[in-house]
Amino acid sequence: MQPTQAARYKVSDPQPRWRRVGVIDVGSNSVRLVVHDVRGRAMQQRFNEKVLAGLGRGLGASGRLSPEGAELAVAALTRFAAITRAQKVETLIAFATAAVREAADGPAFCERVRQETGLTLRILSGDEEARFAALGVLAGGAPETEGIVGDLGGSSLELARIGRGRYLGGATYPLGPLALDGGAGFHEGRVVSRVSQVLSRASELARGAETFFAVGGAWRSIASIHMEIHRAPLHIIQNYEMDATRLAPLLSELMSGRKHVSLVEDIAKKRASTIPYAAAVLKVALETGRFRSVVVSSYGVREGVIFDSLSETERQEDPLEAGLEALVAGDDQAAEFGLALVDWLSEMQPYTLAPRLAQAACRLVDIGALLHPDHRAALAFDLVARAPLAGLTHTERAALALAVATRFKRGVKSDVSERLLEPDMIGRARALGSLMRLAADFSGRSASLLRHARLRCDGRTIELVVDETHAALVSESVQRRLAHAAQELRMTPAVRA
Repeated sequence: MQPTQAARYKVSDPQPRWRRVGVIDVGSNSVRLVVHDVRGRAMQQRFNEKVLAGLGRGLGASGRLSPEGAELAVAALTRFAAITRAQKVETLIAFATAAVREAADGPAFCERVRQETGLTLRILSGDEEARFAALGVLAGGAPETEGIVGDLGGSSLELARIGRGRYLGGATYPLGPLALDGGAGFHEGRVVSRVSQVLSRASELARGAETFFAVGGAWRSIASIHMEIHRAPLHIIQNYEMDATRLAPLLSELMSGRKHVSLVEDIAKKRASTIPYAAAVLKVALETGRFRSVVVSSYGVREGVIFDSLSETERQEDPLEAGLEALVAGDDQAAEFGLALVDWLSEMQPYTLAPRLAQAACRLVDIGALLHPDHRAALAFDLVARAPLAGLTHTERAALALAVATRFKRGVKSDVSERLLEPDMIGRARALGSLMRLAADFSGRSASLLRHARLRCDGRTIELVVDETHAALVSESVQRRLAHAAQELRMTPAVRA
């Protein structure tokens, strides 16, 4: 395993401090406040509240914001302003999108908000909205993420192309549920025809791509419905992946409104009326762009705005690495041991998980150490599988969680790992966890003692080589841990001083 960038740092080096950032998003359908604690590229959500005000309802016919929606929005913004003060938010970013941008009385609404709440709303252009949506996906994705981002709001759809971890351009289209409704209600033929007509001219879809990144509340609701139908083992929206071709029948069923009625009511009761429109836009977009997979992103414009405010160095960080730094912050001994373990296991890289995941597991080696010993492995699995870490697919989460859980208990099994991982990946994760347990037992979870041993492996034998001055550290427990690791690796164990 090659050391990560963080592995080259000393634990005593100055670390970036947490700063509290609030984002207020005045959309066509909802008004939302999200407060993040931000540390480098890591974003940990501490508060999230939305009000479905429906500012853009009737906009297409009247050209003005909904009067009832405006009252609800101002009331929500008054509350949000008070909350951000109470939460001691250091940086507050407030913006409005398509409805306020397009309405004749949009500027008057912004002035009313300023006078009554003290908030100054920045009206994003369509191009800005597309760019920030793309940056949001990049903020939550793995390095070198590429594909097409689609952000469906109440009144508009933003499409953007990303590649090599960068925003490559985008545009906005009038295809939000409120824009498509026009007061006539949902008629499948009319809506599909309208969406097809508009998207046939979308240059972002014409070039095609493997992956479509779906952003927006309505599409997240559709993904939640898909999770329930398919009994997904890991109920996490971020980076939930669906086969584009196999998704088409569900989208057709949601458009018809005759199936999954109870699921729609349970999962998306307040969005139920927008689900058929969202399904229609997604189905036409996937067919037009000939995508193979749909990846749902819970990161969007709000996270993109924060990402845009970071330094270039912070934006270039691996989001997983940044998240790990934030997760283990405050326990210098555990952090130091985790960094030492990255180097200590480098000899075993060909036999365990891919370097990025193996390094992450090492950094999390002590995450369950203080939990109840009878439940430590299972709790550690759940902590890691559901940790606020960006840049991980569901498969990678399962592998990482299994490795960390195996560090505490041999033979850990979980429905999540059994269903998401191939047998070879399960074996590699368990082998890594067994080696981490060996290191922890030998050194007493101490980086300084770990330096007195090293591993050698030729593919047939795994040998623990110990400095003669510290041979006493090789206890019966250590020899047992070495034997367990060798068994997972299907190798012969050996100890040499």
